[in-house]
Amino acid sequence: MINAFKLQRLDFMVAYSCNISCAGCISISDIKRSGIEPVDQLVDSINKWKLLVNPEIVSIFGGEPCLHPKLQDICSEIRTAWPNAIIRLITNGYLLDRFDSSVWFEFSPFEMQVSIHRKDHELLVNNRIKNILNHRRPWKVTTQGGADSHRQITWTHDNFVVYKSIFSDFVPPYKKVENKFLPWYSDPEKAHKICGSPNTPILYKGKLYKCPAVANIIDITNENWFDYIGVDCADGLEEFVKNIGVPESVCGQCPDFSQAIIVNHLDKENVIVRHKNIS
Repeated sequence: MINAFKLQRLDFMVAYSCNISCAGCISISDIKRSGIEPVDQLVDSINKWKLLVNPEIVSIFGGEPCLHPKLQDICSEIRTAWPNAIIRLITNGYLLDRFDSSVWFEFSPFEMQVSIHRKDHELLVNNRIKNILNHRRPWKVTTQGGADSHRQITWTHDNFVVYKSIFSDFVPPYKKVENKFLPWYSDPEKAHKICGSPNTPILYKGKLYKCPAVANIIDITNENWFDYIGVDCADGLEEFVKNIGVPESVCGQCPDFSQAIIVNHLDKENVIVRHKNIS
């Protein structure tokens, strides 16, 4: 790991399907997407990059990662590859009951970010969280409100953290015209200033991309309006790392403040549950 490039965070996409549809999702889950990344391909990606990058946090991302039946096996592979990294599972919480909740503690240091997307389903998600908390005692509980923090409540036990997040406003990272995804061709610097993930590269189907929105849009549209190329080997990696958090031409895909459409994610009209049997 001596020569590996240090990253503050690396998102790792394991599922393209999602059990809910949120307008404005940066993974474009507001259209029907299917599938998960096969385990062997995920392991190949991990092994390919484990000696090239050294992330402080590896965020397991979707879609909804809990749709992947081998999710805990993936966590184990990540822990082996990056033994000192914090593994962060980003989930909407509905499907946590599919897994043995005691196993999550084996992956410490571990964070579970449970995002509330519909206010009327918060009680259901709270119960999923309680099933995990019941495996350990005691928990340090902290609360934090305000517009600048999305962590409403955090439970900490040693180096295992669960926190509930509420993101009320989303900005769709695309323009949609007659069911087609189009870029905004905005000023990249202005778009970057309101970006929801300005410093978050993603490992997507074996390649590194600047952010989840760029990777997903290129993939689902088969369009590359800004001639952006994801990094798939050590060549170009230094330049890629240097540009993390820096506006680039591809940032013009997303809107700037004057163009942005704000979507309220606690409004049930904007968050549709695809699977009715969620209780």
